[in-house]
Amino acid sequence: MPNIFGNLTTEGLEQSRDRLGGFQVLESGPYTGIIKAVYAGKSATSQAQSISVILETDKGEYRETFWITNKNNENFFRNKQDNTKKVPLPGFVTIEDLCLVTSNKPLAEQATEDKIMNVYDPESKKEVPKSVPMLVELLGKQVTLGILKETRNRQAKNSTTGEYEDTPESRDENTTDKVFHYPSNLTVVEARQGTTVATFFNAWVAKNKGVTRDRRTIKDGASNNGQTGRPGRPNTPPKAGDSAPKVQSLFKDN
Repeated sequence: MPNIFGNLTTEGLEQSRDRLGGFQVLESGPYTGIIKAVYAGKSATSQAQSISVILETDKGEYRETFWITNKNNENFFRNKQDNTKKVPLPGFVTIEDLCLVTSNKPLAEQATEDKIMNVYDPESKKEVPKSVPMLVELLGKQVTLGILKETRNRQAKNSTTGEYEDTPESRDENTTDKVFHYPSNLTVVEARQGTTVATFFNAWVAKNKGVTRDRRTIKDGASNNGQTGRPGRPNTPPKAGDSAPKVQSLFKDN
């Protein structure tokens, strides 16, 4: 089976760290579920790559799209304080962790098979059947996601610059903040360190469960009409410019 992510390794990237940092918007907290789909996509206007995840939980189906590269097809951005350091994109870190905790293999070693999925089509503005590369080794695996509920400004495309910008209107949405191994609740960082006690999970839950984060840049006079959006950050690729070791067999019971 082919591997379409063979170039997206963690070699030369800064190592990630543990940081406390459907259409139904979930309350912040840990959610355990079974992976129904993990498939690759690409921006219609650039080389940016994405991976969409569908997780079946006891609260229903949770969907989120993660951008794993920027418009230059890079899975990192440069550290502003030290331009020699390449920091992995948050979306890439999440998917890399998801691969490791469920299959013990990094994204760059994941095999894919073409599967038919209903995927949103921007031209017809609805979901249509489409063949997509599916990360088949992750299907049916259990995982726990640390999901945040955030209030953000809706975005609109600037007719002059072509860039998406925040508007005064706001909405609540979900985003995955951390990936935890099931059933140990260990993070990839803890597993790399040889830790057997999941201390970060408890700290994350204590800090975030039931808390809605306000991520709005426009607050005064902002109108929130009670509207909610799809889970995940705005579906736009990260921009360019905005050494993790290769690890395997971190989680012995997979």
